[in-house]
Amino acid sequence: MGTAAPALVASALVTLALATVTARAENRCTGVTADGGRFATCFDLGNRLSLTAGTDGFGGAIALRHRIQFDDDPDLEWKMEHRLLDATHAGFVDRFTGVLYRGRYLRHARDGHIVLPLFGDARKVFVPFDIGALTEIGAVRWRPDTTATVGVVKTAALIDLARSSDFRYLLAIGPVARWDISLTRHPIAIAEHVVAPFTAGLLAAKLESASGLTWGELHVEAGTVWRSRTGWRPDANAEATIERIVLAINERPVSLTAGVKYDSLTGERAAQIGVRIAVVQHLDQRVNLDALAR
Repeated sequence: MGTAAPALVASALVTLALATVTARAENRCTGVTADGGRFATCFDLGNRLSLTAGTDGFGGAIALRHRIQFDDDPDLEWKMEHRLLDATHAGFVDRFTGVLYRGRYLRHARDGHIVLPLFGDARKVFVPFDIGALTEIGAVRWRPDTTATVGVVKTAALIDLARSSDFRYLLAIGPVARWDISLTRHPIAIAEHVVAPFTAGLLAAKLESASGLTWGELHVEAGTVWRSRTGWRPDANAEATIERIVLAINERPVSLTAGVKYDSLTGERAAQIGVRIAVVQHLDQRVNLDALAR
């Protein structure tokens, strides 16, 4: 009994500390109304079906993100982000922008190691960054003129300098390869091929608040591309977006969005503001769902 008592006390203190940390996390993500009702104050922006209306038109997107973990290496995981059917259509002019699928996959190791097969032996190499990839399939840009652009495929190798253990931070660079096709619309025919065989680079940065109420993202690509009509030419495009959730209706957040973009391929320079509502929204895991149900 003399040796068991301290062990029981220590176990009780650890249990109490863990319960306190969990309760504080739940309290940060669960608000209380004047009459005692509870509501969520944290949201998972990477898992939702959203609709958007703004100065550039109306549209929607499906966002999904998840982790792939391994039983034989608990310190290693893949952070997977997917965006499907991301489209915007301007109803008053003949203008459409959309992408069938865009994915970003980042390999995160707690100790920063990668495994290299050197001379038949697998060796660990410790590096100050994570590695990953970006994929985009079926991008379409349709403008009120005689041409349209189809992004057949785009891929990039990523080096993530932020090395975040979650999805909140990103600072990635890497080479980009892509194949675009310019089309004439009357009649529909291929006007030009645009190819970048890893001759362009990208910079991607993202910052997301702990509550999921605010996030911002920057994506810049620049380099040289080969055009079937004019040969090698410089090319650049950039896009910056920010979003802030201002209210939620039955746990479905409504947010304000703003953004700017530039595309040298089409010569487009544009800015937009809008409103986004999550039709289907996944709550942050720290939300006390039992309390909300009561």
